[in-house]
Amino acid sequence: MRFHVLTGLAGAGKTDALARLHAAGEQVVDLEGLARHRGSSYGRIGLVDPMPTQAELDARVRAALDAHDPDRPVWLEDEGPFIGSLRLPPEIVAAIAGAKTFALVRPVETRLTRLTATYGAAEPRLLIDATQRIRRRLGNPRTDRAISHFHAGRPDAAIRVLLEHFDAGYALRASRATRRPLDRDEVPEVLLDG
Repeated sequence: MRFHVLTGLAGAGKTDALARLHAAGEQVVDLEGLARHRGSSYGRIGLVDPMPTQAELDARVRAALDAHDPDRPVWLEDEGPFIGSLRLPPEIVAAIAGAKTFALVRPVETRLTRLTATYGAAEPRLLIDATQRIRRRLGNPRTDRAISHFHAGRPDAAIRVLLEHFDAGYALRASRATRRPLDRDEVPEVLLDG
């Protein structure tokens, strides 16, 4: 089976792009949807349905792949080996690592608006707890700045602070990646128009 992977910075709209691809008749597996987790420390905020067990996720991924035509590409969102506490099947991790990619590029203000719409109405306590969980990676000054914005009811300002960290991490991972971008003729129009 051949995979195409959507990449992009946090808030670029990868999950929405998968939905557009699906609506346009492309084969899609929404790994975050199957895991019921958005893949970061903030990944469960705003979601109601419980996460599946590891065995349930493995079965869901296998069933989703089996439902697709192996002669056509399957679109996935770029993921690491874990989504929340769940491990992706090793063959999916390997497939993502070796797949051709299409990068969604959006201005920081667009990304900020999208992320604020997703997380901004959440209880500040949940956002603060999620930020505290990644304090070691964020560093104390950035963590404290973000938390002070959440306390003050300014989730957009907090998210802007957090994007500094997430964007830097993405850039570092991208600099180490050896994947190739898709040729333009391999990219569905729905991605080129949106």
